[in-house]
Amino acid sequence: MRTRLLTVTAVMVGSALLNQANASGDDSCYPSWTVLKENLDACSNLPFLSPGNDSEVNLRLLLADKGLKTFQLSGEKNLEREEGFGAVPFSLFRFGATDLAMATETAEEVKPDEPTATAAQASLTAMLDKLGLTRADTPAAGDEFLSGEGSRCRSNSDESAQAFISQVLASTELTDAERKALADSRMQMLGACAWDADAREALQPKAVASATGKAFATYLRAAGAFYNGNFDEALTGFTALADSPQPWLKQTAVYMVARTRLNSAQEAVFDEYSQLQRDKVDKPALADVETAFKQYLDSYPDGDYADSAQGLLRRVHWLAGDDVKLAEDYAWQLKQQGKASGDLEPLVIEMDRAVLGSDRQNLRSPWMLAITDLIRMRETSSPRLSEADLKTQEPSFADQPELYRYLQGALALYVLDDPQQALEHLPTALPEHLDYLTFSQHLLRGLALQARQDIKGAQALWLEMLPRATQPLQREQLELALAMSFERNEQLSSVFAADSPIQSDKVRYILLSRVADADLLRQQTTQGLTETERNTALFVLLYKDLMRNRYADFAEDLKRLPEKLPEEKLGYALGYTYEKGPSLSLFQWQGTPSESGYTCPAIVQTAAALKLDAKDPKALNCMGEFIRANSLDGMPLDSKRHADTLGGSAPGFSGEAFSRLEGYKTVIANPKAPRDEKAYALYRAVNCYGPSGYNTCGGKEVAPSVRKGWFRQLKKDFANTQWGQTQQYYW
Repeated sequence: MRTRLLTVTAVMVGSALLNQANASGDDSCYPSWTVLKENLDACSNLPFLSPGNDSEVNLRLLLADKGLKTFQLSGEKNLEREEGFGAVPFSLFRFGATDLAMATETAEEVKPDEPTATAAQASLTAMLDKLGLTRADTPAAGDEFLSGEGSRCRSNSDESAQAFISQVLASTELTDAERKALADSRMQMLGACAWDADAREALQPKAVASATGKAFATYLRAAGAFYNGNFDEALTGFTALADSPQPWLKQTAVYMVARTRLNSAQEAVFDEYSQLQRDKVDKPALADVETAFKQYLDSYPDGDYADSAQGLLRRVHWLAGDDVKLAEDYAWQLKQQGKASGDLEPLVIEMDRAVLGSDRQNLRSPWMLAITDLIRMRETSSPRLSEADLKTQEPSFADQPELYRYLQGALALYVLDDPQQALEHLPTALPEHLDYLTFSQHLLRGLALQARQDIKGAQALWLEMLPRATQPLQREQLELALAMSFERNEQLSSVFAADSPIQSDKVRYILLSRVADADLLRQQTTQGLTETERNTALFVLLYKDLMRNRYADFAEDLKRLPEKLPEEKLGYALGYTYEKGPSLSLFQWQGTPSESGYTCPAIVQTAAALKLDAKDPKALNCMGEFIRANSLDGMPLDSKRHADTLGGSAPGFSGEAFSRLEGYKTVIANPKAPRDEKAYALYRAVNCYGPSGYNTCGGKEVAPSVRKGWFRQLKKDFANTQWGQTQQYYW
């Protein structure tokens, strides 16, 4: 059975996550295709320092520049593609799952360069062989935790047992019998972390008479009490060993005094849901814990447990609500990380949730100041960052002047809406290598140039950056910026030119499906970069011909369909989410009879009829059947995108898309419509609102009184039709 206790640091992260969670019950994530983001959008992060990024993303960008953490995202997973993502923008989930536990509840910590668990097992077995002992089949209790789980029991592991037994073997002041008894006792303790009083007493070694042997036995008793949650007894034992002449016992005891005090102090501060209850925090007790850890670090600055002690001070400061010290802890930890090979991922998560998730007024670390400043530049922040606020921080950026200048430029553009001032703070010389800070500077410079209507200058800058954009996602970011600029300045053909720098498939799909005109679509049916792009261009062309009343063009463009139709579903390229979407076979719909008994010809015949008479009742109803039978109501190609997003400019096809409801209205209003056609139009118009009461057929809304009139007309004037007989309600 797996132990399911979380570390307190994991709880700390979880608490922050819960506090920051949105109220919505929908946990889906969808991209917002824009570059200039003034508010948080955790689903649409960009690979440059931006107020709209989740603070964790901005932190990762800065860490990448320092060589502390590669800015590496997982590949686009199926779920992300189903939600409409490309490479940029990206959701926070692209960083993948991480362990939330940093400073786990351990009693006998090991340094990062200690042997791995497998090596420790082998070493432990060899030590036991020397003593004539055989290891039981029971696994170590501390190894029974899943990744990211933890408690003080985690250190009851092969590594900690090895550390203890190696000291016993090395001691010249013990007899062979004492060594064997002490090692046997430690191995018996290895299989569990909780015992009743008799069982715990039975774990204690017998026949230990020497002073050193008794000291090791005292350690075992204190460790057992610690694992068992008897903190007063554990503290007594470890305190007694704090002046031991045996070096390992002394160092470990000093460390464990602090650990035990911490566990005791935090024992009653979490509720049943593992949420911290600030009103139950005993700050004087935490002050004693802090003193104890500092005493250890003063005595053993490079000790076996120095990293752990420093990490646990973070927990002390978090429990105490001391944000200033907590920020200093993280700054120290980041510097140390460059000297070690440990995984920085959990620390990134912990830092972001504990410190950067809210406005902190007393930070001194330039990284953390920069990230919180970007948060305060958001349009929704209150109060927003001011020039005066930023000026007071300048001394903190003495070692990071370029970062400070970037913040000045960002403030000018995002908050002051002064692109000229932004340009004055940003460099003009483009270096050969673009780290994320310099990349951010020049991308922002391009945005400021655009804001000053220097479109050519912005485009030239971003094009010059392209061959130097070698860090992950930098090229994709530039392609998005360029594509939006081309789109908004009537240069859409540049996106699809033979030498176009825009290679990102999703960017090209959006522009093809939303703003390309018929000529450009026809071009891309043969010149698209991939088969999917060519198929997409043909699908969009045929669909918009058909839905924008261009029936003659539809008949002509239909000749472009290959003899053998590709089976590829085009949902991703067309903008569907969580659906595979249609294929080109849609346009060979044969109009088989519907379940309601209404028969239509093939769509090509329906289009031909509408070409001759745009109000042909049968053809209008059959266009409705084509849409209904193929689930085209709410088709992404018919929706309007926000003007500030990619694909949000004027569409290449004018006019409104065909609406089933408007078609039915036309038939209903036509005094010459044949009886069956009018009856079916009434039947379908009523059902456009069923059963939810909301219109699912597009077009202009009608009042309930109108729907009631349709229903009554159907039941009265067409009562002998199958649709008049079957329809029982209106909505």
